[in-house]
Amino acid sequence: YGFNCGSTLAISGYGNLASKVAVTTTIAASAAVVTGTTLSKFTEGHWDLGLAMNSILAGLVGVTASCSVVDPWMALLIGISSSVVYIGAHYLLLKLRIDDPLDAA
Repeated sequence: YGFNCGSTLAISGYGNLASKVAVTTTIAASAAVVTGTTLSKFTEGHWDLGLAMNSILAGLVGVTASCSVVDPWMALLIGISSSVVYIGAHYLLLKLRIDDPLDAA
């Protein structure tokens, strides 16, 4: 998680960029976990911790490439859409009966 902020390689003169990267990364992961847990409650009838944790990873992966250039509201949308894509892939693999032992879709 912290490698996105550290990728600026220097804090002197780049503090604003490093803080923006931290904010967008955090927002995307937060939006993804809220979306993932909400979708798991509606689709399975209970809160699924595994889907929640993998949704966080989906949000982090989704925002990593663009975390320094997107606005916070865009990071929110990236987190939501990343979680939806992950949940869709999760259920698609189940429907197709493809074994995914880590459920990493």
